[in-house]
Amino acid sequence: MTTAQWFAAKDVYGVTYATINECGIHYESELAVQLSDGQLTTLSIPTQLSERLAIEQLVCPHTCQ
Repeated sequence: MTTAQWFAAKDVYGVTYATINECGIHYESELAVQLSDGQLTTLSIPTQLSERLAIEQLVCPHTCQ
């Protein structure tokens, strides 16, 4: 079983946080995985380019380009 297949069989949710400061937008993404014993664990992952672009369009459609 591959890692992708293992995650596909679990309750896994992707979460991205975006914070804005004077330096621009900072992104943090993680996977939240519910374990078989009910606990929740998170894994840091890179934020996908498509997700960063979608957030930029919503937050600052005319100034981030």
